[in-house]
Amino acid sequence: MKLYVCWTKREVNLKSDGHPCGNAYTALKEAGHDPKVVYAHSFGGLPDLLQTPTRKLVKAKTGRSWVPALETDEGQWISGSGEIAAWAGQHPAAA
Repeated sequence: MKLYVCWTKREVNLKSDGHPCGNAYTALKEAGHDPKVVYAHSFGGLPDLLQTPTRKLVKAKTGRSWVPALETDEGQWISGSGEIAAWAGQHPAAA
């Protein structure tokens, strides 16, 4: 599985609810997963022409340039930290 994040997988952020990429990473780790982290860099709000190849891939698969996005081992794509956390809670890693 691959977790696409911006620049970080830490939860530190100026907002009280943490950074979305870090929140998604933590939810996956707490569910027993060890995702390969892929850094998308750039900013999701930039025009498509200015996006990195990784962000272009995320948009092609999810319809959005924003991360976090999760690509499961089965090829399913999940976009958004809340959606990734919900998926992780419903699909804990096998022991």
